[in-house]
Amino acid sequence: MHFVNAKGILSAKKCMLGIGSMTDPYIPLESEIGNVRKALSLADQYGFGFTLITKSSRILKDLDLLKSINAKTKCVVQMTLTTYNESLCKKLEPNVSTTRERFEVLKELHNAGIPTVVWLCPILPFINDTEENIIGILNYCIEAKVYGIICFGMGMTLREGSREYFYRQLDQLFPHMKEKYIRTFGNQYELNSPKNSSLMRLFHQICAEKGIVHDNRQIFEYLNTFEEKQNDVQLSLFN
Repeated sequence: MHFVNAKGILSAKKCMLGIGSMTDPYIPLESEIGNVRKALSLADQYGFGFTLITKSSRILKDLDLLKSINAKTKCVVQMTLTTYNESLCKKLEPNVSTTRERFEVLKELHNAGIPTVVWLCPILPFINDTEENIIGILNYCIEAKVYGIICFGMGMTLREGSREYFYRQLDQLFPHMKEKYIRTFGNQYELNSPKNSSLMRLFHQICAEKGIVHDNRQIFEYLNTFEEKQNDVQLSLFN
């Protein structure tokens, strides 16, 4: 949103800026082009808040800017965690930081004072929809002291086009799993795990016990709310 101030200068109303909803901003080429760092620098320079979603440990290269933004307003890092088992994670997400590596990043961000949010999705039916997996991820979140966890349910979605690619990958990585998906879900868009109800109860129970925000609406409100921090320096009465 833009407005003209008293001096007739076009200005932008400060708000939270966000990137990474459609694709990870820290693609391999980012190390050469530095577009994310340029965006963070502009946000820092003009006093905007910032949030981004990533699966990459490359974000730590920009920790100085994240801290600078967070000192003035709010900078929130969102990371996706879906698979606690490292071997399975490498199968499902072969070209990004592993879950363990992302967990280490979350801890480092917390130690630097940067608030974090985790996306717990997608959870693939018959593959990582187990109590062991969910508890493992939640234990990571507890130890990393994340602010909140976004979860829309234990399952996934498949559009036309992506379904064909997904089934090809199932054939390579999990023989005969494709047939089980077809028998169970047909051509549905939403593929909810048969364990959805029990796993969601477990998810909400653990989050409530450990003080992790688990209401999606509350988390999105937090992500969208711009906060300008007050200068902690107190002036003398005679200044």
